[in-house]
This record gives sequence, structure tokens and C-alpha cells, in this order.
Amino acid sequence: ATGAAAGLKRSHLELGGKAPAVVFADADLSRTARMLADFGYFNAGQDCTAVTRVLVQDSVYEQFRDLLVAAARGTRTIRRISMGR
Repeated sequence: ATGAAAGLKRSHLELGGKAPAVVFADADLSRTARMLADFGYFNAGQDCTAVTRVLVQDSVYEQFRDLLVAAARGTRTIRRISMGR
């Protein structure tokens, strides 16, 4: 950061890590599961904001786990090939 600031260069700093999500019992569990599956696999998971840990309130843990597994299984990788012209 210091080196970039000294030369007024654009930079993108990442802390890396394990972006957590916290799910409480009053959440819309189906929607949250779909969103977390998307966030976890966004950019093939190669992003410091990719959700890699999910903390779930005990009372909805099993229900949410099943929804998240189903949502994750429903994700698809899209391969794009760019042909130069």
C-alpha cells in the first residue's frame, strides 16, 4: 500500500481469508442458501469475498444445510472462449 501510494498507482489489496456469513433463524433460508452458493462460487471462488464459512443458528442448522447443499449442487460452471478477430 505504501509503495502504491508513493507513486499514486492504482492498487487492489486483498486480505485473503475466510469470508464468513452468519445465518439467523429468522432469515429467508431458501434465498440465503441460493445467494451463499452464488457468492461461494463467484469467480470460481478466487475472490477474497467468496463465502467460505457459514455460521448458522442451531435451530435452523439442518434445514439450512440441506438447502445450501441443494443450491451448491445446482451451480454450473460456464466456460467462455473468446475468439480473437
